Amino acid sequence: LVDFQWAGFGLAATDIAHFLTSAVHSDLLVDDGEERLLRYYHDRLQIHLVQYGAYDDASTALEQYPYPIFVEQYEIGVLDICRLMIAYTWSRFEEPVEKGDDDDEARARTMNKTSYNKSVCTFVWLLSKCDAIMKARGV
Repeated sequence: LVDFQWAGFGLAATDIAHFLTSAVHSDLLVDDGEERLLRYYHDRLQIHLVQYGAYDDASTALEQYPYPIFVEQYEIGVLDICRLMIAYTWSRFEEPVEKGDDDDEARARTMNKTSYNKSVCTFVWLLSKCDAIMKARGV
């Protein structure tokens, strides 16, 4: 995943948080869908960390960047998305387009918007996710 909006140092899982919260419909994230996607990405990342020379071998890559650290960074990224969504996006939220809508005008209105601007289900999933992360951290 290459993000051309910003380049610099940051948490490795931030782009995945942006991708999952902005481009994936909540239907694919509920139940264990989010976990499966995160596990898949982390597993593939481990392979590429070795392949491209960040680590000498798979065990070192897994030791240095284990799944719990990846998830912690992902959750920080999700909270950052919530911060942006609550502070900036809510004021721009219009009538959403739900899966199966056959309205060309509605689809055109939501072009170039993230999934939480298009779908009430995804919007609710994201807010619920942020609430769960904050509660787990004692906030």
